Order: sequence, then C-alpha cells, then structure tokens
Amino acid sequence: HQVVYKKRPFGILRYQPGAGMKGAMAMEIIPKSRYPGDPQGQAFSGGVKAGYVVKSINGADVLSAEFGKIMDLFDDEVADPRFSKSTALALEKQGGRLAEPAATPLTVVYTEIPGYQGKFAVLTQDGQDGYGR
Repeated sequence: HQVVYKKRPFGILRYQPGAGMKGAMAMEIIPKSRYPGDPQGQAFSGGVKAGYVVKSINGADVLSAEFGKIMDLFDDEVADPRFSKSTALALEKQGGRLAEPAATPLTVVYTEIPGYQGKFAVLTQDGQDGYGR
C-alpha cells in the first residue's frame, strides 16, 4: 500500500511502536477528508488503515528501524507521541533527533501483518473539527 504525502500533517493521529521500540504501526487515522487537498485527509484518501505497518519511507526500509527515527523522518507532530509534552524536552531526553525530517512529497509504503486482528479505536468528529475516541 503506497501513499504519497504532499505535505504535513498526514492525517494519522497515532502510531504505536513494535516490540523493542522498533517499527511503527498506524493506530488512529482521521476517517475522512474534509475538503479537496485537506492534508489531514491524505492517509484516509490513500487507503491507510489502522494496523498498517510502515515498511519504507522514500524508498528506505524502516520495518526494523527505531520508532523514534521513523517519527523523526515523518516529522508529523500530530502523530508523534513524544510531542505530548514539550518537543524540546522529548528531543533532549533522547539526545536530539534520530533522523532529519524526510523531504516532501514523502512516499510511504505500508504493509499488513497477515492475520493480525488489533482492537482499534473508531474516531468520531468533535465539535471543534477535531477527532477523538
């Protein structure tokens, strides 16, 4: 499943690391595109589903890369759990960025884990055009 993201944010609200903090699985995707060209609708429009695992970014294999490196390549503050507090503190704690942000347009290939049946939140729109569980 290949998606080309033209700009940030991509429309994925949360990723989850795999075992040993390696890899990244999309967990929460904004379930619609609000208007033509909506950056937060790119993942939905591209067919990304919860449970998809990031296989490559701009041609580089990241299946077993450190979660923090993948988040740094995406540089999508909306989806990066390390930004739940201050960006500076999160980056300082890990010793700075693990990778520079990848240039857009960003080509991301996702893969599925055969037989994986995760329990994923269904997002609903709130009164301020945001999404929650």
